Amino acid sequence: NAGSPPTVKSFSSALLALTLITLSFLIQAAPLNTPKVFDWSLEASTASKGNKPIMVVFSSDRCNYCDLLNQQVLNPLLKSGDLANRVHLREFKIDRSGKVVDFDGDPIRSHIFVSRYNIYATPTVLLLDQNGNILGEPIVGFNNPVTYKILLDKTIQQAQSMSHISVEKIVTSLQ
Repeated sequence: NAGSPPTVKSFSSALLALTLITLSFLIQAAPLNTPKVFDWSLEASTASKGNKPIMVVFSSDRCNYCDLLNQQVLNPLLKSGDLANRVHLREFKIDRSGKVVDFDGDPIRSHIFVSRYNIYATPTVLLLDQNGNILGEPIVGFNNPVTYKILLDKTIQQAQSMSHISVEKIVTSLQ
C-alpha cells in the first residue's frame, strides 16, 4: 500500500544498507604508501643526498580528508613517480605518542614536534629543508583533487627555489 506507514522490515533494510555503505568507506581508507618516520635526521640526510625538500603530510588516524588526499592525489602521484622525483615524502600522524629523533639528532616528543609547526588541522602538508625549516606556505585541508594538485605543484616549486637559495647562501658564506 502506497499510503501505509513504513514497516520495521523496510526500516531494517534501510539501516542495513546504510551500514554497508558506511563500512565500504571505512574499508577504502587509503594509507599513504611511505615508511613510518622515527628519525628525522636520517630522513634529512636521505633528502639531502637527493637534493630534495622534505614533504611532510601531517595526518590523523580518524581523518577522512587525509584518506581522500592519499587516495585521490598523493598515492597516484607516488605511483607515477611524479612526487618521488621532486620531494622526499613522509607522513606524520599527529595523534602518535612517544618520541622521534629530531632533525638535530636529539629525541623529541611527538606532540612537541607537531606543535612546533603549528599544526591545527589535518591534513596539513609542509615542505621542509634538511634542518626542519619551513619552505613556503603550508597546505591545510583537502577539498578537490584537481585544485590540490595545482596548489601542491606550486608549493613544491616554491620550496625547491627556496631550498636552492638556502644552499647558495651556505656556499657563499663558506667562501
